[in-house]
Parts: sequence; C-alpha cells; structure tokens
Amino acid sequence: MVADETVAPAAAGPYGGHGTKPYRAYILGVFMVIYAVNLLDRGLVGLLQEKFKPEFHLSDFELGLLGGPAFALCNAMAGLPLARLAERFNRIGVLSICVALWSVMTACCGLAVSFPMLLLSRFGVGVGEAGCLPPVQSVIADYFPANRRASAISIHLTSVPIGTIAAAAIGGAVADHFGWRMAFVALGAPGILIALICWLTVKEPPRGGGGTTQTPNFRAAIGELMGKPSFWHVALATGLVNFVAVGNGQYVVSFIIRVHHLSLTKIGLILGPLVGGLTIVSVWAVGRILSHLTERDRACLARWPGIGVAIGVPVSVMAYLAPSIWIMVPLQMVGVLCTNAYLISLYTTTQGVVQPRVRATATAVVIMVANVIGYGLGPPAIGALSDFLKDHVVAFGLSDPAHAAAQGLRYALVCGALVNLWASAHYLIGSTKLKKDWVG
Repeated sequence: MVADETVAPAAAGPYGGHGTKPYRAYILGVFMVIYAVNLLDRGLVGLLQEKFKPEFHLSDFELGLLGGPAFALCNAMAGLPLARLAERFNRIGVLSICVALWSVMTACCGLAVSFPMLLLSRFGVGVGEAGCLPPVQSVIADYFPANRRASAISIHLTSVPIGTIAAAAIGGAVADHFGWRMAFVALGAPGILIALICWLTVKEPPRGGGGTTQTPNFRAAIGELMGKPSFWHVALATGLVNFVAVGNGQYVVSFIIRVHHLSLTKIGLILGPLVGGLTIVSVWAVGRILSHLTERDRACLARWPGIGVAIGVPVSVMAYLAPSIWIMVPLQMVGVLCTNAYLISLYTTTQGVVQPRVRATATAVVIMVANVIGYGLGPPAIGALSDFLKDHVVAFGLSDPAHAAAQGLRYALVCGALVNLWASAHYLIGSTKLKKDWVG
C-alpha cells in the first residue's frame, strides 16, 4: 500500500480547507465521475434483470438476492478494513485500486454463464465499491472548510442521478441492441481509465487541517461513535430510506415493463432526463439550503430529511397505483423532491460529529449500516413479497391470473414505501441530539 503523502499545509484556506479553488473544483469533479460510475455499475442489475431473468430461470426473490445481499455482504465485510487502510495510508491510492476492482468485476458480470458466476461477480463489485465513499468523504472534508462542506457534499451527490441517468439511457440502449452481457462489459470497462486518472492527478491533502496526526485505534474510534446518538439515529434512518430506495428501486424498471409495457430504451429516455435531471438540480439546491440553515441550526441536517421523507410516502404510494406511466412519472418527480436530502444529511452529519482521523471509519460504519439494511434486506424482502403476492392477488380479487406477476410487484412496492415513515421518526429524534454531538 502506498504511504500517506500530503500536499503542503500552506494550501490551507481560511476556514480549514486546502488547495486552490480551481483545484478543489477539479477534485470534486473527479469524485463525481467516480461516484457516478459507482452507482451506474451498482444499478445495472436492477436495470437488466428482466433481460437475464429468463435465461437463468430466476424468481423475484433470487433477483433480490443478486441485487442486494450479494453486494451488501462483501461490501459490509470489506468496508471497515478498507476505511482503516485509508486512515493509515494514502486515501487516493486506496480509492483508485477499489475503482479498478469494481470496474473489472462489473465487466465480469457480462461474462457469467450461470447464476453462481453472476453472484460471484457481484461479490467482487461489492468489495470494490466498499472502498469508494470512506476515502472520498474524508478527502472532501479535508479539502473543504466546515461552512462549505454541505454544499461540496451536495455537489458530489449530484453524481447519484448522473449515474442513474447514464445507466438507464446508455445501459438500456446497449442491452436492447447488443444484449445484456455487452451492457455490463461496456459500462464496466471505462472505470479502469477513471481509476488511473484519479491516481495520477488527485493529491492527498493534509488531514484535519494539520491538527491530529495520530490515528485512533479501532476500539477508540468505535468508542467515539458510540457516544454520538445523533450519528446512530441518522445512520438507522438512512438505512431504512435505503431499504425503500434500493429495495423498490431494483424493481422499478421491472414494474414499468410488466405494468406499463415499455422497452428499456424508452424507460431510459423517460426516467433519465425527467427524474434524473430534476434530482441533479434539486440535490444541488438542497445542499445550498442546508448549508445556509445549518449555520444557524445544526438540527436542520436531520430535521429537513425527516419531514421530507414522511411527505414522500403518500406520493410514492400514488405513483405505484397510477394507471398510466404519464401519471406515475410526475408523482415520482415529486417524491424525489421530498426525499433527496437524506444523503446530504448522512455524510455531512458523519463528517461533523467525529474528529478528522475517525472520519473514514465513521463513513464506513454508516455505509455498512445503510447497506446492510438497504441492500442486504431491501431487494430480497421486496422480491419475496412480490412472489408471495403474485400467488395471492388473484385470491384477494386484486388481479386476474394473466397479470398476477405485475400486480404482485405493484403491491409489494406500495408496502415497501411505507417503511419511510419509520425512517422519518429516527431523523426527527436524531435532530434533537445533533447540536450536542457536533465537533466541526
């Protein structure tokens, strides 16, 4: 592993940031591309599953295992060790190696000739992606001062919809014209070049403005986190939102294909520009608003997403029950506006309640919680519920036999959306603890 190398402390800004403004913008751009590729590669299973489901004779529950636990298990096991490496060695080196790894394993998904091989490739994607956000969030916290951190994180998180748009538009078109295997290969391979660019052009900044140089041991790091109740409430809330976002999200494309009978290309053209484009603008706007609000009241970091997530529940339910795609999509757009503050809240809170040398570990812990609940439980739970309801919607008088699979999935998604009410409660409780826990 490469030793921890840093740029000169003289680059520090007046509020604790490092580097010139143009260089910080470049670094943020590189990290945005990396996270967009991360989300693109991660989301390909949900996009393409209706293509490979017949080939491997899979149930919705098995699709859920592929999209969820196959990723979450290895991601959770690798996350903390990779974060500890990032706190002791060069964070950019750790990040670059992990980007290359998950890109290669994504391409390998397209070479799988059986369900177990596809599962193993997803294990590799999970290990690689575990080394993305802990070093990235830690580096952002060191390059940007505390009063600009929420804005920087919100700009970085616009890569989430960018990755979603790219997966839907490019992945859908490639799969329709060249097959699902080529989609995995074509969208996985470019990450290797991106990893090389990151390694060669992004410099490691001084940690925490040159303050603490000794990395606490793991027990001390976890001990610090245990004394931060706001951290755990926000982490659990994010995990529950992830349960809905990932669990329901894996099956949204399948839902549209089964219920509204659109091709992948058309789905990409509709969901990408409309929902994805709105998300880019709204995430940036929410970040600016939260930066302004939190200068007066730190509790807004958790209170805002708590209120928004609760409002989004009935909107999402109406979207899944909508009789037309043209009614569903506007409702989905409103739902996006209601819930898109949750990741900004998560990462800004995580970086703000612990000392600098614990930031990567804190990020890894919160990602592990979010991924175990979101990816580990969400897709298989929604898939199992869909399989169950498929066999019972006819008996309940909710569908005819010909449309049982479509209607079973519809009502599974409705049930999944209700979990966000639980998440909202934890955000609101966490907001009452945040001011006391804040470090800076």
